[in-house]
Amino acid sequence: MLNACKTKNPNCSSSRGLDSVNHQSKGSKPMNMVAQFNPDESLVPVLEGDIGSIVQPVVNARELHKWLNVNTRFAMWIKERISKYEFLENEDFVIVSEISETIKTYRNGQRKGAVKSREYMLTLDMAKELSMVENNEQGKIARRYFIRCERELHQANNNLMMQFNRALLEFEKYSDLASQAGRTLAIVGKQIKPQARDRADSLKKRLQPVLNFGGAA
Repeated sequence: MLNACKTKNPNCSSSRGLDSVNHQSKGSKPMNMVAQFNPDESLVPVLEGDIGSIVQPVVNARELHKWLNVNTRFAMWIKERISKYEFLENEDFVIVSEISETIKTYRNGQRKGAVKSREYMLTLDMAKELSMVENNEQGKIARRYFIRCERELHQANNNLMMQFNRALLEFEKYSDLASQAGRTLAIVGKQIKPQARDRADSLKKRLQPVLNFGGAA
């Protein structure tokens, strides 16, 4: 599982395990996202998503737009940025359709409705670039934050790989021991056991006269 930097301080140095949750977006395939710890302290949540058939950390563009304090409307801002900097769908971002339920209150009661929105899930590289080109203090903080997240993610993956390698070595060691024990048991059954039986029979024959003499006395 991926670890992510999650704090208002872009230079955070601690990371903790993350809990997986399932996220279903209407009109799109399910995404397995990563729930962030201390969400109220989040700068911009770093999630787990699928872009170009690669599971990787992603950022919701709408959340980034809020953090950057952009005056332009979100839909216009993200489309303009994608066009200007030639970002590619399914490589730099994916579009997820979401339907959220709304409840409106009227004099004669309440009425339920639905609002459809398009969410843009960005790779960390695209999120860093959008933060940088915004050219403000919020963008600088966000870019450093994403860089820090990448470092912690790589470190977490390296630690996980080391644990896997150690577990694999232990498995191979015990497999070798089990194989050796099996070979030893096979030798005992086929060679040593018959030899021991023959030796016991031979000693019994040699002892038989002594046993008979003692019984006669």
